[in-house]
Amino acid sequence: MGKKPANEGCSEALRPWAASERTYLRNAGGVLPLEDLCRALGRSEESVRREAEHAGIALACDGTVFVWCDRCATWRTGLNGRTGWCRICTMREQLRGREQACAEALAAMPASARAVYEKTEAERQTKRLPPHPVKRYVPPSADGRRNVEEARYLAEMEEWEYRVLKLRYDAAKTRLRRMREKTGSNPRKAKRRNG
Repeated sequence: MGKKPANEGCSEALRPWAASERTYLRNAGGVLPLEDLCRALGRSEESVRREAEHAGIALACDGTVFVWCDRCATWRTGLNGRTGWCRICTMREQLRGREQACAEALAAMPASARAVYEKTEAERQTKRLPPHPVKRYVPPSADGRRNVEEARYLAEMEEWEYRVLKLRYDAAKTRLRRMREKTGSNPRKAKRRNG
């Protein structure tokens, strides 16, 4: 029976940190909980803590858990379990569908009705957009206040994006309803007449 190498149980200690791992730690440190960082990097808590301390990265997380949306390549507060998309990507897709339906309804209108509709639509006002979130400056420190501020800003930015897209979606929905009423092809009204 030979002796076991002294470093057999700690191959991680011998594995140097790659530049991509350091970049991931710098970007996700304080945004993701420590357990998620360790799982993503394939390293122990001790190793991640040591590297974060060495690089001056605060790992304190304010409790807001973010997940990565592959579709928009952004940290988000949650993903749809069915599609795997964040609510921003889902709303963008719904808006794209409404705008496509509006384009088809406009193309189906007679030329004279389309000219009148385009003139009246151009005169309509859109609702005011909500104010853009402000990112507050917090000087770098080891107590994690900067990470808490970053998490707050990310969550507020996501909410702002959603509200802006929702306004655009509702406007497209109203436009589509008006176009269908002009052409008499509103599917909901047809159901009521037939039903």
